Formats: sequence, structure tokens, C-alpha cells
Amino acid sequence: MTISIFNRFGALNSGPVFEAFVAGCKKNGHRVTEHNSSADVAVIWSQLWTGRMAPNRAVWQEFTASGRPVIVLEVGQLMRGVTWKLGMNGVNARGRWIEEFEPGRADKLAVRLQPWHQGDHILIAMQRTDSEQWAGLPAAEQWLQQTVDRIRAHTDREIIVRPHPRQRLKPIPGVRIQQPQALHGTYDEFDFRSSLGRAWAVVNENSGPGSQAVIDGVPAFVGADSMAVPVANTDFALIENPRMPERSAWLEQLCHTEWTLGEIAAGLPLARLLQSL
Repeated sequence: MTISIFNRFGALNSGPVFEAFVAGCKKNGHRVTEHNSSADVAVIWSQLWTGRMAPNRAVWQEFTASGRPVIVLEVGQLMRGVTWKLGMNGVNARGRWIEEFEPGRADKLAVRLQPWHQGDHILIAMQRTDSEQWAGLPAAEQWLQQTVDRIRAHTDREIIVRPHPRQRLKPIPGVRIQQPQALHGTYDEFDFRSSLGRAWAVVNENSGPGSQAVIDGVPAFVGADSMAVPVANTDFALIENPRMPERSAWLEQLCHTEWTLGEIAAGLPLARLLQSL
């Protein structure tokens, strides 16, 4: 099998991940090329169609239109800067992930579930709309207004909105905007988790904050493509009494979507992922 990496279109921190992926390909006996549109499989960084990664959109469209798989590498959320997402044809529930699980992976990565707890306000965590994750959804302000209206039909709790750190958001009446702050000494990490302890529930369409809220013990309301769907809520009629289910099995599955550089270089996730082809 010929696998082509499109590494010139990666984020600044993608270099070591691409290098580990190439090593994993060779461990599994696959031929690796670069920027080869005739390959059997493409490997891109993220599904964010902007900046350095904008050319990946054409790669995505060409390969998916011809029925060829696209492996997407991305920054992880479980151990940011240590684990990295590796999925096929997506970075959320639209994609395909490892199906062969190893017991105890959450413990291996030292990812711990916090007890369910609630504060007083609704926290809406926005995301990038120039990403494939947002395909088919309304403009950010329209989505936000619709979501606020749906929440307001069932509760009068304060609503606080956290914009994505790299996307401007026009304010709307009746909600407070809380600007994200970068964490000192980290690369591309912000203080979202510091807000969770005071939240009654987190609302997020289909990106990382929905899962992070559930891990940290705050009920989440998410869209159909969120990785948190099995343990979250989708009906705002439940906003005052959200479901807070058992999460251990879900966490084990989530921990099989992210891998260390050593595991990627050993070819472990690639071998398991390609079994589903």
C-alpha cells in the first residue's frame, strides 16, 4: 500500500508527528511518499482549512471523492502535546477510529474521570467554523443565537460564551462573552478547564470541549457528531436535569483515539486502523 503524507501543509508543531507516522508506516511495510495524489491513502494534518493547512482541503476533496481514505493527524486533548489524534476520514464522530481495544488504556495514559458536579451557569464553548467539523452547520453567530434561544426555552440560568481562541465572535444580547486566555509556558493551550468547576453544563457542537467537560465531571450538551454523544445530552429540555451516566467504557474508547509519538512510530495505531479497510 502506498501512503502519501502531505506534511508541507501541517501546523508548526506537526513535524515530529509526521516523522513518527512515517516510521510507523515502515514498521508495517507500507511505501511512503510525499504529496502524491495517486497514493492509496492520504495523510493530512487537521481538518482546519485555513493558513498553512488550507491546501489540505483540496487533498481531502480529491481523495474522498474517489473513495480513498484520508488519515487525519491532529493535536490531542487528553494529554495535550503528549498524545495526538489519529483517525480516518475525520477528527470527531464522523471519522473512523481504532476498534480493537487494549484494556486499561485510560490508566496507561493517566486520564482520570472526575466525579459529576455542577455549578450555576451554562457555558457555551464555540469552535472554528472554517473546519470540516463545521460543514453543514450555520454561521457561528446564527448557530449561537439559535442555541441560546433553545436553552432559554427551558432555563433562565446565566449563559456565558467562550469563543474559540482564534475566531472572532460578534456579541449577542443576553449572554456574557468570556475571552479565553493562553496558559503560560504552554504551546497553543488555553484556560477552558479552569471554567468548568463553576458551570452547570457545557454546550459544544462537536469539538474537544464537550468531551473535556464530561471527563471533568460537568454534564455536556452536544451535537450528533460529537465524540461525547454516548455520555452527553442532546435535548435542551433536560438542561435542568441533565443525564450523568457511567463513563468508564466511553473513556476507554476515547483513549484509543489518541497516541504517543512512540506508539505512532511503532506503527501500533496504524496497523489497527488499516484493519478496518
